Amino acid sequence: MSVQVIPYALPDASLFAGTDDEILLWKPANTVIVLGQSNTPALSLIEENVNADRVPVTKRPTGGEAVVLTPRMAVITVARNFPGMTSSKGFFTEVNSLIIKILSDLGVKELGSKGISDITVGDRKILGSSMHRREGRLVYHAVLNLGEGTDVFERYLRHPRREPDYRQGRLHSEFVTSLKEEGYNVGYDDLVKRLDAYAVAHLPLLNYSMVYDHQ
Repeated sequence: MSVQVIPYALPDASLFAGTDDEILLWKPANTVIVLGQSNTPALSLIEENVNADRVPVTKRPTGGEAVVLTPRMAVITVARNFPGMTSSKGFFTEVNSLIIKILSDLGVKELGSKGISDITVGDRKILGSSMHRREGRLVYHAVLNLGEGTDVFERYLRHPRREPDYRQGRLHSEFVTSLKEEGYNVGYDDLVKRLDAYAVAHLPLLNYSMVYDHQ
């Protein structure tokens, strides 16, 4: 039986269609699988496991590969309008640099940027991000793994068709990690406090609307 894909209605859906400069930090209420714009369930998911566990599947309006969201993760969405369109790479770098600064100040070591827009601890991924682009507006969408085990990725996700060079064919369990697995006790509330203190100071635009969703 094929997997049904439902419309994207997660807490940051309004940012993709909106017009304001906004930052939304939110925590998934339940486990949900989110396909990238070009993904299909047949090619990206282990459909028998998804159906057996009745995990809902949706599709975001950004690129990248399928991800699993759980309450042990944090999602960061940043929407920004530009008078003259900037590059996606530049906006990835700008927001990822802020996140790296926050995590560094929370004590996380060996942080780096790899691939197009991943944040890593050592050579393992803790954050993946993607971008939605429309005329005059970019929306950055990232998932930070605070404490989810890698077994959930192995159960639901096939090996991606495209991967960054640094992955080198590794399984999900060898490639992805969490802050908890790396020995860091960083929680969702820690991110809320740091983001509130840093975002206005370190992102050039000063009129962001800050929203925190504790679903």
